[in-house]
Amino acid sequence: MSFDETIIHCGAPALCGIKPACLFSMNGDNYLAGLRKLRSWQPDFSKRKIFFVPLKKSENRFLFFVYDKNLLERVCKIPENRNYLLYKNYPINKGFASVLAELLHRLATSEDFPHEVGLFLGYPLEDVIGFETHGAEEFKYSGFWKVYGNKENALRLMQEYKSCTETCMKWLVSGLSVPLATKKYKVNKKTGGTK
Repeated sequence: MSFDETIIHCGAPALCGIKPACLFSMNGDNYLAGLRKLRSWQPDFSKRKIFFVPLKKSENRFLFFVYDKNLLERVCKIPENRNYLLYKNYPINKGFASVLAELLHRLATSEDFPHEVGLFLGYPLEDVIGFETHGAEEFKYSGFWKVYGNKENALRLMQEYKSCTETCMKWLVSGLSVPLATKKYKVNKKTGGTK
């Protein structure tokens, strides 16, 4: 998969503003091949308050945290989520930038993913806690994440993320750039179009 295809395949829902964040891994060669493109895209995405944060995990592996600042801030302001993040020792009272910095530090330095990362990725709190409590057991459904709570709502979200990714990938293959494909999706979603 090319750099552009990887970005769309793994990050389209966050790039299109329907998911607070996406997290995915990329090999170093692919990352270095796309670095110039990524830098050229950043001004366009920054205007939409969407950001890419590459984190080097090993000599030839990068983690990408792609996030929509507005959606992610909203997730962090929900009272139940704030309480959970406080319990997880996030500096909630210091503001969003401090919370984000703590998450990125944990992602960069931890061998395993911290359980709370699901909250930042837009998973319902009950599913994040469910996975933390039960591991990969006793779930109602498994898709983009393990569902322990409202299955119907989770299925609706997963379908929306899948549809977004497929639509943007189709436009990318037809010749649109990553920024244009994601912008077109957002405009079409507002106007109710799909083509």
